[in-house]
Amino acid sequence: MNEVRRDAAVRRRKRRSIGTLLTVACLTFGAIDFSLVQHPTARSDRASSETAERASNRSSTNETEHGESIHETPFAPILLELTIIIGVAMLGRSLAESLKQSAVLGELLIGVVVGNLGFWLGLPSFVMVMHLGEVMPLFSEVWLTGQSVASAAGEVFAASESAGGGSARRLVEIMTGAEGPRYVAMAFALWLFSELGVILLLFMVGLESEIDEMLKVGWRALMVAVVGVVAPFVLGLLTGMWLLPEAGLTVHIFLAATLCATSVGITARVFRDLGKLQTREAKVILGAAVIDDVLGLIILAVVVGIASTGQIDALEIGRISLLSVLFLGSVVLFGGRLVGWLVPLVTALEKHHVKLLFPLALAFLLAWAASAIELAPIVGAFTAGLILSEKHFKDVSATTTMASLIAPLERIFAPVFFVLMGMQVNLQSFLAPTTLWLALAFSVAAVIGKLVCGLPAGGGTDRWSIGLGMIPRGEVGLIFASIGKGLGVVSGSVFSALVVMVVVTTLITPIFLKWSLFRAPGVKGIT
Repeated sequence: MNEVRRDAAVRRRKRRSIGTLLTVACLTFGAIDFSLVQHPTARSDRASSETAERASNRSSTNETEHGESIHETPFAPILLELTIIIGVAMLGRSLAESLKQSAVLGELLIGVVVGNLGFWLGLPSFVMVMHLGEVMPLFSEVWLTGQSVASAAGEVFAASESAGGGSARRLVEIMTGAEGPRYVAMAFALWLFSELGVILLLFMVGLESEIDEMLKVGWRALMVAVVGVVAPFVLGLLTGMWLLPEAGLTVHIFLAATLCATSVGITARVFRDLGKLQTREAKVILGAAVIDDVLGLIILAVVVGIASTGQIDALEIGRISLLSVLFLGSVVLFGGRLVGWLVPLVTALEKHHVKLLFPLALAFLLAWAASAIELAPIVGAFTAGLILSEKHFKDVSATTTMASLIAPLERIFAPVFFVLMGMQVNLQSFLAPTTLWLALAFSVAAVIGKLVCGLPAGGGTDRWSIGLGMIPRGEVGLIFASIGKGLGVVSGSVFSALVVMVVVTTLITPIFLKWSLFRAPGVKGIT
C-alpha cells in the first residue's frame, strides 16, 4: 500500500513538473523574443533623446556606444536556447521512461508540445523553427550568393508564397527586422546543434558495430534496402494516381520518391536505448539504411531531372552511383588500415587526448566527405565508427574507451535533434479534411511499403522488427518534400500531407519497434 501511495505521489509531482517546465520554457523563449524586439526600440528612443548631446560631443558618444557594444553578447541567447532544449529533452525522456516507452519518443513528443505552444503564441524564434525546412534553403542562398535576405527570398520562395499572410512572408519579415540577425543566429545554431547530435549518434552506433558483422548480413541488407525502396515507390505511385488523378505523372513520381526515404537516426536510437545494437536485426537495418541512402539519391536525381527538364539525366545518375560505391567501398576496404597508420602519428602529437580527438576528427571528416558526394553526412559518420577499433589505440591508456569519452557529447546534442524534429510538427496540418485524408493515405502506403521490406531478411531474424525499423522518414522525407515544393511540383496541401506522413511514421516507430523487439524472444546477436 505504501509503495502504491509513493508511486501515485511521484506521478503527481511529475504531472505538476510538466506544466511548470513547459510554461518556463515558453516564457523564457518569449522573454528572449520580447527583449530582442524591445531592444532596438529602447535604443532608438535613447538615441532620439540624446541627439543634441551627440552633436555637441560626438567623441564621448562614440565611446559610450562602443562600450555598449562590448557588453552585448549575441551568443548569450543561443546558450539559453540550448539550456532550455536540454532541459525539455530531459523532461521528455523522464516522462517516456515512467510510461515504459522509448526515451526518443518522449523527446519527439515534448518537442511537438513546446514547438506548437510557442508557434501559437506567435514567438518569432518558434515560427522560424516550425518552418525550418523553408528557412534552410533561404539560409543557403544568402550564404552562397551574398544576397540580402529579401533578394534571396524572391528566388527561393514562389510569388504566391510571399504574398498575403503566407509563412514565407512572415519569415522574411522576421529575418529582415531590426533583430533579424539574432533570430537567424538562434535558428541556425539550433539546426547546427541538432545536426551535430545526429552525426554523433550514428558515429556512436558505428563504434558499437563491427565491419565483419555488417558484412555477414550484407546480402540481406541489400535485399531489404531494394524492397524497401521499390515497394513504397509503387504504393506511392498508385496512391497518387488514385487520389490526385489530375496532378500529372511528374507529381505522382515525386510523391512515390518521397515515400522511399528512410531516416535511420530514430531507429538506431531505439536499438541503442534498449541495448539491442548487437542483434542481427539492428545490423540488417543499419546496413540497409546505408544502401537505402544511395538508392534514394539516385531516385531523387531521376525525379528532379524529370521535374526540371522533362528528361532523365543519365550522367548525373552514373556520377552519384560511381561516387557512392567508391566512397563506401574504399572506406570499408582500406579505412581500417589507414587508421592504423595514422593513429601512431597523431599519438606522437597528442597522446593524452588522442582517443577523443582523433575519432571525432575522423567522424567529421568522413561526414564532410559523404556530404561532398551528396550522401547524407550521417553515412560518413557511421562508416567512421565502423572502421575504428580499440586495438588501434593499444599503445594508449586502456582505462577509458572511445565510446566512454564521446558518449557525454552525444548525450548532450543527440536529444536536440529529436526535440527539434518534434518542434517542426505543426498540429494545424491535421485540421484540414483534404490534407488529413491525403496524409492518411500516404501514411498507410508508407508504413505498408516499409513493413514488407522485412520479408527478404531471411530466417533467424524478426521480420516485423526489421520492417518497423525502416518505417521512419524523419528529416530525409522532409528534405524530399521540400525539394518538390521548391520545384513547384508539390502543392501546399500535398506538401502538408507529406509532412503529416513524416510525422506519423516518425512518431509510431519507437512505440511499435519497442513492442516488436520485446515480443520476439528470438532476437539475438549475430552468430
